[in-house]
Amino acid sequence: MGTDAVAAKENIHGTMLRIHFAKIAYVTVSLPAFSLLFCFLSGVLFRFYDVNETVCKATNVIPSISAVTGILPQAYVWRICIGLHATPRFAVGIMYYNYYMERLRNISPQYQTLYRNLIRLNFWLYTIENSCLVGVTYISNKENYPIHEKIFIVFMVACNCYMLLNTIIYRWSREATMSPSEQLSYRIKKWMFIAIISATGGLIIFFIRHRFFCIPFAFSYFSACEYVIAYTNMTYHLSGYLEFQDYYFIAALVSPATETRNGDVITPLDGSPRKPLLRRRTGDNSL
Repeated sequence: MGTDAVAAKENIHGTMLRIHFAKIAYVTVSLPAFSLLFCFLSGVLFRFYDVNETVCKATNVIPSISAVTGILPQAYVWRICIGLHATPRFAVGIMYYNYYMERLRNISPQYQTLYRNLIRLNFWLYTIENSCLVGVTYISNKENYPIHEKIFIVFMVACNCYMLLNTIIYRWSREATMSPSEQLSYRIKKWMFIAIISATGGLIIFFIRHRFFCIPFAFSYFSACEYVIAYTNMTYHLSGYLEFQDYYFIAALVSPATETRNGDVITPLDGSPRKPLLRRRTGDNSL
């Protein structure tokens, strides 16, 4: 670009809050990860027979996620942690949408419309997944099983579709040669999707074996698949740290955009392009 190029800027000052994205990512993933571990261990140690009880009375030794998070006081811990972790995840969904839009330049012109539609779909799948996780948490299977079951099915469909589509978009939006960080993120996404789709297949098979044939230990295998799905999903979302490792969540004042041209600073008086501009040379403090 030549010397007449104009660079738009935003001045950020008066920062009240500045949090590195890495901290947000680790805390957001740690809340469900450790609360689920707490619910499982405490449920098995202190309420083993209660959490392993099944409708058809088949032998079961691994309780489901709904069972260990549906007893008290474990339900309180689980619901609090899911509620706390869900809010920043909605913000991350918007970040991912803008992140992919910025990479529109890497897409061939004939595919850009398709690319835009896919990242919109990707955003809504992510939002539905997060919303259903909140719903399935606060509407337990003991309180309203039909609603709980339907929300769980929508969650599983949205989760698997999002992970597949997001992995495809991630690779599509990259240059031909990816950086080491991008390669690591892509590998994590790819292998976590393979793991979760395999566990989902097992989940369906063992659910049928338990629900319709009441086979001993079938529900234990079903529950094991649930935990694989839960932790692979968390790991998949944690890989977002690699995309946003240089980003911060900031609460600050943002002044009107300024422009620089040939060493001069041009500042809109009120941020409106229709108003006259106050032109001041850099370093000149005179009024």
